[in-house]
Amino acid sequence: MKKINNTAAVFLQLGLDDKFDINKYNPLAADAINSFKKFHPDCDVFFIDNNNFEEYCELFRTKNEIELYQNVGILKFILSYYIMDFYGYDKIISMGIDTITCNRLDEFLNKNTDILATLNYPCQESTDYWTTPYFEVSPGVYDHGNINADVVCFNNPEALKKIIDLSIEHFTYFGEQGALNELAWVDKSYSVKIVDFPYPTSPVVYNARSKGVFGTNMIVNGVLAKHGPPLDGTPSPLKRFYVKNNKLYTGDHKQIKCFHFVEGLGGRPDEEFNAIMNDFKYKWFNDDTIKFFKEQCGCSEFFN
Repeated sequence: MKKINNTAAVFLQLGLDDKFDINKYNPLAADAINSFKKFHPDCDVFFIDNNNFEEYCELFRTKNEIELYQNVGILKFILSYYIMDFYGYDKIISMGIDTITCNRLDEFLNKNTDILATLNYPCQESTDYWTTPYFEVSPGVYDHGNINADVVCFNNPEALKKIIDLSIEHFTYFGEQGALNELAWVDKSYSVKIVDFPYPTSPVVYNARSKGVFGTNMIVNGVLAKHGPPLDGTPSPLKRFYVKNNKLYTGDHKQIKCFHFVEGLGGRPDEEFNAIMNDFKYKWFNDDTIKFFKEQCGCSEFFN
């Protein structure tokens, strides 16, 4: 691929196990890429999958090194690093294939902090190497500083390399997401800014927080689950999304710059995966939101 712009986005759809049907992600991945392109015609886009993965490995002459790491998240960051270095990009935006870009990502494009990160679910997570903090934003108002790795922007290749090193040296279940949190809250050798933190005062949301729940499997058949009475069975916060001036907002009036499904899809058996895909398509969102995804974001593959 030829470099055209100074910013690039990287999407990775890679199956590391021959028994895993990576093609079941195709409609989601297509709309993740289409929606990003819709709002960012001035950004180059790299889509790496099983069809061209070997070519990129050979291009960067790192085939043996890359294939050592059987973790898709870490591989995406490794490939992002080599793309940034090889082509000389000033900025790399790393995106999950279960995202929908809903507007131009100005908070990424207009800032040059080493790493621009986004919020995960509002919960505290930890390993032997780090613990996500819990802040008092203002008197009586609190928020979790938990970072999600699927929507992140790198402005410094050395900071990205540090994340890769930490994710390997201090490998845990959290992979590269653990390394992001470790760098932000413990290591601090490079600057990290969370663009939608603190959520209570942020006008925008980029990641998991727009869902209005605390973790995965908490929205089932379009209603709340795992919350306990009296909330279980009531409409989820997704049903309160609304469109104003061709922009998508949460029920608490945050503009959704990027929606992330964040449901741990990779570890689900096919039957469960297919069930949640139907949930996404037909039960999670109100009609105005689906219309917005299709007409404003170019999501014609998944919401067909």
